[in-house]
Amino acid sequence: MLKKVSKIVTLACLLAFAGNSFAQTAETPEYPQYGFWSNWGIGVTGSFNFQPDVKHVFGNEAFKWGEGYNAGLGLLLQKEVERGAWLRFHWNYTDLANCDRDTTHTLGEAGRSWRIANDSATMDKHMAFTGEFVLSLNNSFHNWKPETRGNLYVFAGGGVAWSMNNSRGVDNLGVQLDGGLGFDYRICDRSHLFIELEADFIANIPNPWKSPYGWHHTNLLATVGYIYNFGITAADQELIAQRALLTKEQFDNLEEENEALKKEVANAKDNEKKLRGQLDNLANENDQLRQRALAHSQDVSDSLKGVLNQLKNDQLNYYAIPFSVLYPNDGWHVTDAEMIKVKAVSRIMKDNPDLKITVVGFCDYTASDEYNMKLSQRRAEEVKRLMVKKYGIDENRITCDWKGKTVAFGDIHYELNRRVSFYRVIE
Repeated sequence: MLKKVSKIVTLACLLAFAGNSFAQTAETPEYPQYGFWSNWGIGVTGSFNFQPDVKHVFGNEAFKWGEGYNAGLGLLLQKEVERGAWLRFHWNYTDLANCDRDTTHTLGEAGRSWRIANDSATMDKHMAFTGEFVLSLNNSFHNWKPETRGNLYVFAGGGVAWSMNNSRGVDNLGVQLDGGLGFDYRICDRSHLFIELEADFIANIPNPWKSPYGWHHTNLLATVGYIYNFGITAADQELIAQRALLTKEQFDNLEEENEALKKEVANAKDNEKKLRGQLDNLANENDQLRQRALAHSQDVSDSLKGVLNQLKNDQLNYYAIPFSVLYPNDGWHVTDAEMIKVKAVSRIMKDNPDLKITVVGFCDYTASDEYNMKLSQRRAEEVKRLMVKKYGIDENRITCDWKGKTVAFGDIHYELNRRVSFYRVIE
């Protein structure tokens, strides 16, 4: 009997694994890869246990592993490891309610007979701690659909079991193998109800294959239970959001923009050195001009101020961080989808403590000049407030500027015009 049941369970698992490879198609959505602490669940179970009649002979004595019925409770800890596959740990104690039985039996073998006295003993006690692998049959023969509520599954596993034979007062610490079929129904995203039919095979630890110390009895269980799933951790949710934002194509584009920015920064530094040399030359010329004619000194000073102002204005072209916070029409609060950009800039500033930036707000042409100028000011100051209050950036490292609708790209109502951009300050 044990060999037949083992073959059936093994065949069902092999068919489920084979079906899983054929069921997934190119249209099947990719299963997200979560960390260790995501998708754990905890639950309670109630089991009704039937123990068939099993005969054993010790020397000139005979006894039974008490046939009968009992019921009990259990605890369940479960982890989703892949779509349609779970690993779980189950503690079950089936001795909270027993039915009485008459243990008067006459056993005979090869011309010999033994008789067990009628002691009106109750059903044998049994407790087990097992680990089991669960595989969805729905997922094995159909495409994975996260929205499906009902799920038919098979499971198999093993662990440690403690049994107590009441008719002899014999207790046993042994091993247990189990397997069965179940149906799970998802009430909501976190709550599940399930029902299972299970067969348990219990043996002694020293030598499970040696009679009479081998596989000494079998339990048949019907179990109902409830599981609460704790869901995905905040860290995994943030990681999934980042992966959704940074697709392969977007990541490659950002890499290209980053490389281009590095080249621009390098060119800007070369230009800065050249400009500093030019400034030194201008300063020398200025000294010479002062020596030659005091009348021209004021004009030379005004010219130098103009060059410095132009250098500051050029910072907006050469030192921009390659993405902007975007806004809906007439909005100045940062949305949840755009908050990751504010966080990214804050992370850059934490990694570069000498970096200072200018936060610049822009608007489209929807409203008046005066209204848009105030709206772009609100956008810039709100981003600075978030970087200071939420991410701990020193407010002295951030300056604000606003351009209203004085700068536009393409269509005057284009979304890119409703933005806050970040520029590095060169001192």
